[in-house]
Amino acid sequence: MRTIRDIDFLGDEGLRGRLYRWSLAILGLGLLGGVALCLSGGAYPPAEAAHLAVAGGLGWLLWIVALAVVSIVALPVHELVHALYFRLFGGPGTKVTFGCQAGMLYAGCPGLVLERDRFCIVLAAPALVLSAALLGVGSLLDLPLLGYVAFVLHLSGCAGDLLAIWEIRSERSCVRCEDTERGVRLLGV
Repeated sequence: MRTIRDIDFLGDEGLRGRLYRWSLAILGLGLLGGVALCLSGGAYPPAEAAHLAVAGGLGWLLWIVALAVVSIVALPVHELVHALYFRLFGGPGTKVTFGCQAGMLYAGCPGLVLERDRFCIVLAAPALVLSAALLGVGSLLDLPLLGYVAFVLHLSGCAGDLLAIWEIRSERSCVRCEDTERGVRLLGV
């Protein structure tokens, strides 16, 4: 195997700029979707706030607190989903490490080499699993807008994973990916 390219999320300022723009684009599209959801009658913010109201005007405050709590809890859960898929595809002896660098939480298996499609599944799993859970729980609790806003915030936080998938899939000669301390190494024959 030869190294085709290293994707360095910590040291490549150009890549970090793209990551920031992807995250903002997801937030912008999410805002448009939220407006459409409200205009279509699929969610009505005052009704949601009233649903959470305990006494007087606490509804909006509770809504914002609930969003903050859900968003904070989603961060480590996101990394645990990555860890689960690293273990699933890497095998029982796979050692997953956790950390935080440059304002990003991460779960990784430095040195682990996976077939490119499996690596993309590891990257995509939290965006799919956790985003669907946020939407589903919001609907079950009759708080669809809260679920939707939590989904959009989470998906914007998945921009690094989505950008990595884009980069991996764009490199046709890549057949395997190696997890590294700083990102992903694309490998080819």
